[in-house]
Order: sequence, then C-alpha cells, then structure tokens
Amino acid sequence: MTRVQTLTAIAGASFGVAGCGAAHVTATPPPQSVTATGGPTLTGSDISITAFRGHPVVLVFWGSWCGPCRDEQPDLNSLDAKWSPRGVQFLGVDLRDNTKDALAFQRQFDVPYPSIADTQATLAVDYRIPSAPALVFLTARGEVADVTLGALGTMSVADFNTEITTLLGASGASA
Repeated sequence: MTRVQTLTAIAGASFGVAGCGAAHVTATPPPQSVTATGGPTLTGSDISITAFRGHPVVLVFWGSWCGPCRDEQPDLNSLDAKWSPRGVQFLGVDLRDNTKDALAFQRQFDVPYPSIADTQATLAVDYRIPSAPALVFLTARGEVADVTLGALGTMSVADFNTEITTLLGASGASA
C-alpha cells in the first residue's frame, strides 16, 4: 500500500468513526456566516434558509440510517413544540439518504418541521458537519452562533434550552 493509499484509508476510517453516534465535541470556532442557501425538501418544494432571517434557526442534521438520530428525535420534537411558538425555526437537513427512507423516518417520528434533502452533503460541507447527528444554531441575522457535533448525544436538553434563550435574547425577542 502506498503512502497516499494509507493516508486515504486512515482518513476514511477516521471519518467513519466520527460519523453517526461517535463521541463528539462542540466544533471549534464556527464560521461567522455561511452562504448556504437551502435546497429541495423531502417533499419536493424548495426552501431557503435565508427566508428564516429575523428568527433564530436550529439546523438539525440527521439521517434515517443514524441510530442516535432516531433516539433523539422525540426530544427534538418536544424542543420544537416548546420553542417554535417563540419564533425559533427548526429545519432538518437529511444527509446522504434516499427519499423513501427519509420520508418513512419523518412519518415514524412525526417530525414537525421540514427537512432539506442533502443527498450530496453540500450543506453539511458548507456548515462543516462531518456526519449526523449535529445541530447548527443560527442567529436571527443568519450567522452561525454554535455548532454541536453529536447533537443531543453531547448536548443536554438544558444546554439546548440555554443556547436558544441566548439566541432569543440576542435577537431582541423574549424567552
């Protein structure tokens, strides 16, 4: 095996280990702004992340193939029910999935928010997300406030609530 093949194999194995359900830490400094615009939803309509400007946004990176994503979805549904009436927008980003499996996931878990079909991980790359699960918190101005790799597997519900309260305070909305 050549040196390049060895390095490629190590990088590939590292990416696999860093994927679904592995222990993650909060990403080192998130980019201040991302130009990612959105894409097609799982139901075929287009959605723009910029349409949510004026509201804090939680991007939920997930996949139907991801066990931890399945485990955390009931909590995410509860968090959406708690925070969406206060102006927080939730938007799923379904990574490297097929539409049939993704729609079955949404039906099974009664996901209340739309999801972009990110079959080529374009948005994931833009937001520096190596794999699901992950959360990206956007300010009301569309800037990245925080990125949590591992989602609720590494961030408690209490920490999530604190993050949202901070975003609402920064946007001038009341928590």
